[in-house]
Amino acid sequence: MQFSGRRLPILLSLFAAASMSTIAKADEPSPKYAEVLSALQGGKDVKLILDLSRCTTVDGGKPGPAVQGGLTINAFRVSDQHGISFANAHQTVDISGHPVTEYIRHSLSREGKLTVRASKLAAGAADVVNQGDFVCELPDGAKFVW
Repeated sequence: MQFSGRRLPILLSLFAAASMSTIAKADEPSPKYAEVLSALQGGKDVKLILDLSRCTTVDGGKPGPAVQGGLTINAFRVSDQHGISFANAHQTVDISGHPVTEYIRHSLSREGKLTVRASKLAAGAADVVNQGDFVCELPDGAKFVW
């Protein structure tokens, strides 16, 4: 089939419009990401509820541990590369009675997946120990409420 005259520019315009809309859709954040970002930027009291048993490990896709928890997001950062990032640090005592500081980092990607990294630092130790990296689907393993 051969296109010439007025048909060729029209056909090229249609192809350009179709590819631009595909590119725009690929760059758009997921609706859940947009909702969470809007709530945070609107000053709402946003909480995260986690069920790690419904999440998977980053390295092998195995189910996470039977641990549930939640937190209120007090501070956050938004970047194109990392999405919405926030963290929690708290001091506690481990199972053997030694003081530790636990660090939990969260990153909600523009695609709407939450990555959670748990680490701990024992009192007097020089190195942080990684306790696990997990990916949680919304709203199964992770749910944002406000």
